[in-house]
Amino acid sequence: MHEKLHVDAVIFDKDGTLMDFDAFWVTLSRIALTDVVRTLHQPEALTDTMLEVFGVKDGKADINGILCKGTYQEMAEAVQQVLQEHGCPAEDALIENMVLDAYNRNAHLGAVEPACADLRGVLVTLKKQGKKIALVTTDNAPITRMCLDNLGIADLFDAVYTDDGVWPPKPDPAAAMDLCRRMGLAPDRVVMVGDTMTDVRFARNSGLKAVAVTKHEERRPFLAQHADYVLYDVSELINMLD
Repeated sequence: MHEKLHVDAVIFDKDGTLMDFDAFWVTLSRIALTDVVRTLHQPEALTDTMLEVFGVKDGKADINGILCKGTYQEMAEAVQQVLQEHGCPAEDALIENMVLDAYNRNAHLGAVEPACADLRGVLVTLKKQGKKIALVTTDNAPITRMCLDNLGIADLFDAVYTDDGVWPPKPDPAAAMDLCRRMGLAPDRVVMVGDTMTDVRFARNSGLKAVAVTKHEERRPFLAQHADYVLYDVSELINMLD
């Protein structure tokens, strides 16, 4: 039994926290990277090389890999490195635009699956408890909007921060600081809920409480070293928050 947390607001990560990470991002990444490789007339075997560099193995993403915790820019840099190592030099801006475009165009092919049963019910209950709920993700605005719509929870958030070029991505604390300022929240009365160390570092940098979620037993000891609490999924928050 976890100790009760006294908070006024909950900030959620999206991927791996509210929705199944591998079902969406591993599937989408294979499609998007194949798209990039074909556009550049490179061997399709490079797709597997890029996925490996992204931290994907046997259809699962490494919690500390680029796909799990990186930004689109970092993903594009990894793609460019693989291309250069295989004799296909290209400009930074070109590759970044190609990668982002490939993900945006193929986003509808990723499987958007909730990370827990009755996800909407969980969030509605938190709001009935008087909590503000927000989302801070390193994903871009169009894909974030699509995912939240498909999950049926887009209307529940009091604020949504994406990788839109306006707010620095996690773990920079800017989004949390803006949320606290706009809503009159004390940082120590806000909890960040996410599945990676990027989320934990974001919480620490912002003065928030840090709750990690994971269904992978092998990840729990690592996350437990850094987060205040580790939960199986976000549904456990209902009984944990005062």
